[in-house]
Amino acid sequence: MTRWRKNLIAVLFGVLVITLVELGLSAAKFNPPACGLDPYASFKGEVPFLVETESDGQRMASINPALARHFNPVSFPLRKTAATRRIFVLGGSDVLGLPFLDQGSFSRFLALGLQALDQSREYQVVNLGGFGYASYRVERVFRDALNFQPDLIIVMTGHNEFLEKREYPAPGKRSPLQEKLSRLKIYCALKSALFKLHAPERPLASRDVKWERFTLEPEMRGKIIGHYRFNLAEMARLGQEAKVPVLLLTSPSNLKDFPPFHSQHRRDMTPAELAQWEKYEKQARELLSAGKFAEAVPALQQQIILDPEYARSYYDLGLALLQAGPEQDAIYAFEIALAKDAWQVRALPEFNAFILSLEDQAKVLDLGAIFEAASPQGVPGRNLFYDHCHPRLQTQALIAKEILRKLAQDNILSLPRDWEKIYDHAADNYIDSMPRPVLAQAYWRLALEIGVNMRLEDLGREYLRLGLALDPENPNLKELAKKLDRR
Repeated sequence: MTRWRKNLIAVLFGVLVITLVELGLSAAKFNPPACGLDPYASFKGEVPFLVETESDGQRMASINPALARHFNPVSFPLRKTAATRRIFVLGGSDVLGLPFLDQGSFSRFLALGLQALDQSREYQVVNLGGFGYASYRVERVFRDALNFQPDLIIVMTGHNEFLEKREYPAPGKRSPLQEKLSRLKIYCALKSALFKLHAPERPLASRDVKWERFTLEPEMRGKIIGHYRFNLAEMARLGQEAKVPVLLLTSPSNLKDFPPFHSQHRRDMTPAELAQWEKYEKQARELLSAGKFAEAVPALQQQIILDPEYARSYYDLGLALLQAGPEQDAIYAFEIALAKDAWQVRALPEFNAFILSLEDQAKVLDLGAIFEAASPQGVPGRNLFYDHCHPRLQTQALIAKEILRKLAQDNILSLPRDWEKIYDHAADNYIDSMPRPVLAQAYWRLALEIGVNMRLEDLGREYLRLGLALDPENPNLKELAKKLDRR
């Protein structure tokens, strides 16, 4: 046999082996970690999110103990019967169910509704919401969840994007060949293995989620917004590739009853301009306190002309316009106040707009529009939220109800005609049956998170009082009361 024929056979054999391995990985629904697909981020020492365990002789999947402190306890059978429908729900602490944890999450209400409305199947609704998890972490969870035979993945993320300081590498160009190779599972698996041996010294962010109070420079802010868009588009793409339906939810916020955490003046403001701004600010504050909302609007507008970067001015303008009108201008002012908040812990309007733009790649549910319809004057506030972004118990039930409606509209689920009445009855009974100590413990978590971690002592004390009224002897509440009294 001539040399060129031997070489040709060797090449064809190699191609055949790679093709068979790739087909095998695809058939097994193997989804390796990102292998250079993400131009923004990498993790040092990446660990699997879900690991195999055993309980009473049954093989189970559970959250890796190294990551468990950020999640509700999760365990589900690896084996899935023909009648089983497995739904993963991914996101941050609003998905996790804070302050009630899983028992007060929309995942729990969704499971409750599915059980009441469709008893022909067994539904496993697995809550994978992580405390403080931003979209780049959620995307890693998404990849791992694809390996466990999901029938649907629901994603709601956006509030934690600015939570951690990040280190982004300088942008680099990849060749067309690298772009094509990075779509191969075998290439990703090999690159991931090599990455673990030669991990970079500076990861995107530390493994521990930490609050960071800092103002973002425009360049870094732009990178984080771009990174969010990449992560959501990537999850939609991965779902299409795996033929798993993906439902993306927008992330509404408390606009009306939660002012910006921190406002900053523009850097080039002169002392004379600041003095003039303070004069208008004092005038507007006095008019607002006196209930003279229409008269406060011009003063607030002058503040914004002098300093268009100060977030609180827009929030106060929103409050004034909500009373004096027009209401649509009030909503716009509240949204600008959120976007200019110097400590950003709520989803930006750009994030939700991008979710809506993905309707061709995934299923999309606009919770923002639903929350506006459920709010007086169309502005979500404490009628739906406990704080800046965590939904009330009844709001979690509303989210689950709207997910059921969306699944029925998209022919993923068949519901009886009177399904809303059945669901509302089940949800109301569940809420009414919650023990007082459970409710009290939830108020403790709220008081701790808001009063201590976020340093909003007055609101923290309000939830503390509600908790003590339900369970006066709760040791956590009593200890927290001493801490807040010292502040």
